[in-house]
Amino acid sequence: MAITYRARAILLVLLSAAAFCGCRDSGKIKKVQLRAAPGSAEAGAGVQEEKPLRICVASILSPESSFMTYGELARYLGKRLDFPVKVIFKKNYAAANDSLKNSESDVAFLCTGGYLAARETSSPEILAVPVVGGKMVYNSVIVARKGGPERGLADLKGKVFAFSDVFFLTGRMYVQGRLADLKQTSGFFGGTVFTGSHDNSIKAVAENLADAACVNSLVYQVLLGRGDQYAEKLKVLETSPSFGNPPVVVREGLPPEIKIKLRAVFLGMNKDEEGRRVLKAISVDRFSEPAPGLYSSAEKLYAKAAGADLRK
Repeated sequence: MAITYRARAILLVLLSAAAFCGCRDSGKIKKVQLRAAPGSAEAGAGVQEEKPLRICVASILSPESSFMTYGELARYLGKRLDFPVKVIFKKNYAAANDSLKNSESDVAFLCTGGYLAARETSSPEILAVPVVGGKMVYNSVIVARKGGPERGLADLKGKVFAFSDVFFLTGRMYVQGRLADLKQTSGFFGGTVFTGSHDNSIKAVAENLADAACVNSLVYQVLLGRGDQYAEKLKVLETSPSFGNPPVVVREGLPPEIKIKLRAVFLGMNKDEEGRRVLKAISVDRFSEPAPGLYSSAEKLYAKAAGADLRK
């Protein structure tokens, strides 16, 4: 039976926070009236206020980190677009997808699995994809404690395994797909834990709350680069094939004028002095339009993992 592990979130700003952005366009951008969210109230009788651009974030970081990261994002985008920007926090990617579908948000930072899930109920459009280390792809890595006897996935039978979120491609679906190939779709693990984030999964394994986990390779490498005490206690048992990096998406029906301006901001970030500074701070080279077929491998894995249930 799956249980929820609540650990303190490590203050980590990674790809999902990679939306600080800038561009060289010094001209004023035409303001466009956004459609109000369902059930939203108008502020002031007889006065039509400009609706803000709403950015949806799944709140899987600590509240302090999320507020600092995305509060700055809202201020920066508001300045660049000359348009009000508001951040909407959601508890997970399922809630973030619902927010897009119901037009409660206009832009969202989704994991790759969350993006594929969102396509089943709506038509989100990719605005930009982060490029890290010169690549637009990343991997899932299965990790366990150093010094332990485990050498591969087969050695984890009967052990406690940590997943991050239901929609995480690298934090859940990769292992589901692997075990589906082995005809081990249920009962393989002795127990499973859902931690809420990749860094929490790493901490769970390091502190003996789980025997192994599958996590985002970019998160793991950044933590190692920062000398994180938990990541340094782990070893990699297996690395997945490559998948397209988590995208920044916009909701179906967002006015074309807004999409054009937003895309220009993201794609021009590395050409702007402030943008380059922020890119360096978050370990992202630049943002790019998706390459053809970027998500084909993820789509195949998503379909394979859809019917698998690894919980005992």
